[in-house]
Amino acid sequence: MRIFLFVFAFLCTSPAFSATASGKAWKDFKTSFSYLFQGSYLQFKQKQNLYYLGAAASALWYSFDQDDRISALSRRKDIPKHIDFVGDMGVFFNLPIAPAAVYLWARSNENTHAMQFVLETFATTYLSLIESNLISFIPIHDRPDTSGLSHWETSFRADSSFPSGHIISYAAITLKTFQFYGPYWAIAPMVVTVWASQQRVMDGKHYLSDVVGGFFLTALASEGVRAAAGYSKNHPTYKWLFERNFQVGVTRHEEAVGPIVSLEF
Repeated sequence: MRIFLFVFAFLCTSPAFSATASGKAWKDFKTSFSYLFQGSYLQFKQKQNLYYLGAAASALWYSFDQDDRISALSRRKDIPKHIDFVGDMGVFFNLPIAPAAVYLWARSNENTHAMQFVLETFATTYLSLIESNLISFIPIHDRPDTSGLSHWETSFRADSSFPSGHIISYAAITLKTFQFYGPYWAIAPMVVTVWASQQRVMDGKHYLSDVVGGFFLTALASEGVRAAAGYSKNHPTYKWLFERNFQVGVTRHEEAVGPIVSLEF
């Protein structure tokens, strides 16, 4: 909690901020936490999350089945320097320093779209990190390699390595970039997310299932935060894919009963 207060204090005492702007920053800070709280339960009410749940079910089934084989193969290879760097930087991006810097720029330039992007990304990241911490108390599996773990890898979660917390910030940036700025702008953070995932597996700190679980955990949280925010100026491609009236139910024809799925375009 002290790191949040330190960053917020720095933000509000910056020369670029007036007293009025500092008051607005404090209001936005509380708004972001309200998104986090509301998103924690709204994520379970979003029918659009059935997309992610369907993809997660198949991806996790494969990952858990192949974890040992993929981990053994990956750990034999040398980690490229750029991938190693990106993986290690996951800890930095899990801190609120980068979001605070972007928010400071957006607030100073009165860019409301960028400010909303930061608020939702912040809420998504920390909701996902909290959930990742809680899930880690379920004894799913230990890390492939428990040697050389850093303070950040042992102090904020239990022994289970599922799901990965290292990639959550990257995944949140990817998902929110797609939501706010579209698929082309989301390519770069998606590539970085893949690199971070590779580093965690190649370094023996996580299994494939851990990074897959971390990504989809963040995706579900992202949709919950979006619902809490109710922002109307999302990118058209995102709105076409996700902001649709999606219905799932049961239909009956004579003596036969079956599922029905409808999606309004």
